[in-house]
Amino acid sequence: MARATTRSPEAELRALHKEVAELGSQLSSLLTKVKQNGGTLAEAELGLMQEHLQGLLAEAKDKGQEAIAMVEDTVRERPGTSLLAAFAAGAVLTGLLLRR
Repeated sequence: MARATTRSPEAELRALHKEVAELGSQLSSLLTKVKQNGGTLAEAELGLMQEHLQGLLAEAKDKGQEAIAMVEDTVRERPGTSLLAAFAAGAVLTGLLLRR
């Protein structure tokens, strides 16, 4: 069964997305430092950022698996409602795609 979290999976993924974007900005700045200085310090910072990014990606994977587990639990508990929701989502998507 999925663990209870204080924030929704969508909020967690948005927060992770924001952190990854910030890391991208920092990485760009660091690469500029490497080009200018060619220093060992910048390479060390790059290694630390890569480790942090790997941690964020692992966290995103875990949050995704939690979200999948929550959906699976909901489908098991309420299969009729889940089927109806999936049908409604498909109908809405079909309507949006056919509007073009």
